[in-house]
Amino acid sequence: MNETHKHGIRLLLVDDDPSMVRLLKTIIEQSWGDHVELFSLTDASEAHQWLENHLIDVLVTDLEMPGVDGLELLRCAKRRNPCAQVIFVTGHSTLDSLVDAMELGATDYLLKPFDHAEVLELLDDAAKRLRRWRRALAGTLTAQ
Repeated sequence: MNETHKHGIRLLLVDDDPSMVRLLKTIIEQSWGDHVELFSLTDASEAHQWLENHLIDVLVTDLEMPGVDGLELLRCAKRRNPCAQVIFVTGHSTLDSLVDAMELGATDYLLKPFDHAEVLELLDDAAKRLRRWRRALAGTLTAQ
């Protein structure tokens, strides 16, 4: 089976706050279980390197981090997989950074503090959008 589809969805969590990564990881694992192959990192530079070598379906990342920011992670994820869904988690951001995120193809964003149900709703929406993109792409390949 293709590496991207082995567990349904390959998801990367990136936040420089380890407690935020643990919280998101727990929420996702409890709800998605075996339907997700979950990776998590607390160093944005390390995440950038990881993304250069791995395909993901969904990226959940902090927008503002030291060193490499979430916008650069979005660019990298989209370069490797144009269908990748990117959700930003942020406690504070500027209008410019949110507009940049939208223009670069961000799927959505969560403002901290957030509700667990809100996280799951956004991830479900991203998964549905990802499936639609996959079906559309598969349809164009069989039509050729």
